[in-house]
Amino acid sequence: MNDEVLNSWKEIAAYLGRGVRTVQRWEHDLALPVRRPRGKDRSAVIALKSDLDRWLRDTPHGPEPGAPHIHVDSLQLRRNTQLLKLRTAKVLAQSEKLQATIAESLALAAAITQKRVVTGKAMVRGASAEPAAPLQSNGTAQC
Repeated sequence: MNDEVLNSWKEIAAYLGRGVRTVQRWEHDLALPVRRPRGKDRSAVIALKSDLDRWLRDTPHGPEPGAPHIHVDSLQLRRNTQLLKLRTAKVLAQSEKLQATIAESLALAAAITQKRVVTGKAMVRGASAEPAAPLQSNGTAQC
């Protein structure tokens, strides 16, 4: 097992010397760099020690107006982007499936149309060359 990877909230909290709820809040409010292999908000987490060290070094320690809000916005943007990627992939798969269905339907429609045209020509060839007798006013044919 790689000792650079922390595999749970408990391991991450122990590495940072804080409680589990504190590091979960840091992820939510301050963009603590944890990864979710399944890509869902409530799935298991992992973190790299080097990412956490960099985050500790680069995160402002003093109170800066608006800084936590910026981190929250950035985190929400990343989450929304991941969600959009997943939804886009799903729509793309559905679109490709629909395109295949449409192509199949068009091919079937063309085959049916071609069969009707061929059948219609055969009927025309088999019909008599003499025109039909005109109908009288009472609906019977004139002889």
